Amino acid sequence: MDIKTQIEQLLGAFWDKRAQDIIDDPLSTDELGAPLDSISAVEAFVGIDKLVQRKLPVELIIRHGGYDSKDQFISDITAKVLRHLKDEPK
Repeated sequence: MDIKTQIEQLLGAFWDKRAQDIIDDPLSTDELGAPLDSISAVEAFVGIDKLVQRKLPVELIIRHGGYDSKDQFISDITAKVLRHLKDEPK
């Protein structure tokens, strides 16, 4: 499986788990803003950093203001991670 597919799967699983946690949390206020805010999105990089075996600059990759949809979250972060890996090889 290529790195792009692995990143997309990791991000999709992260989104789905977070969405399930929010549904189960009666105190969640996420309906007041974007479905995934930029601060919460940073948590996905724990898995991405392990996958690509380096610490990525989340401040350059995460979209300020968050993500409105799962597709936007996955495609935006995947593209930026792959671009960073290409531009900054080990």
